[in-house]
Amino acid sequence: MNLNRFLLSAVMLALLSLGASAQSVYNRDSLYDVLAAKIPMAELKTTDEYVAAMRKGIDQFITEGEMRERFRCDFNISLIEMSGTVEDPRRYLDDYLGTNPTDSLAQRAKAMYSKMVENYAATYPGKPAPNFTFTDVSGKQLSLESLSGKLLLIDIWGTWCVPCIEEMPNIEALQKQYAHRDDVHIMSIACDKKRERWISFLGKHPTTWHQYLVTPEGDEVLNTAYHVVGIPRFIIVGRDGRIITPDAMRPSEPEFAAYFDKLVNNKE
Repeated sequence: MNLNRFLLSAVMLALLSLGASAQSVYNRDSLYDVLAAKIPMAELKTTDEYVAAMRKGIDQFITEGEMRERFRCDFNISLIEMSGTVEDPRRYLDDYLGTNPTDSLAQRAKAMYSKMVENYAATYPGKPAPNFTFTDVSGKQLSLESLSGKLLLIDIWGTWCVPCIEEMPNIEALQKQYAHRDDVHIMSIACDKKRERWISFLGKHPTTWHQYLVTPEGDEVLNTAYHVVGIPRFIIVGRDGRIITPDAMRPSEPEFAAYFDKLVNNKE
């Protein structure tokens, strides 16, 4: 997942919901609708641009002091919540605390930060990738740790998942491009409960990259440590065994090829 695109869409959705409550709690008008009408949202291409525009808009267009401060708090909480699933959102908390909010509003933001770190910090970029197990097509059990020293592109998928299957040609292309690299390991880990269904699918749809089936114990780690709630999910782990991203953009996205090539060529 592209973090910029994720935050731009997720925070907008969160604030649209906020706008509905703001209409009755803060004011009869939706504060977000006011900002959306004033800010050229379509021109904002990155998360940083969006955040800067929203912060400027809050100061410029919400004139009532208490209403402005409450909305500023809610906006920054939404940033902390959305970014905190894939990276440490400390910068958003620090930026907000730098505006000198009231103690009660500051505590709300701090509470959200603590919640996100408690739940997701284990897979933040730079953290050792939580180990889990899986089996290959012959039934041999392996683990993430057994692949240390390699750059890992991990595709979490299922044979029933149409979007997962649609990504397969793109993964095939990556395998073809990097097949000569012993330090790059492109792998798919299926979440199927029935091994025979997985084996049957691979028999009908042969692939050239590494195929594994998650073990029940590994599935628990994916659920509790990696928070895999939707597939396909792409995870990238560095040669040092540390997380590069716990939720990468899909290989079908235009930016992925250049992004991954930089990682392959030791520009992590």
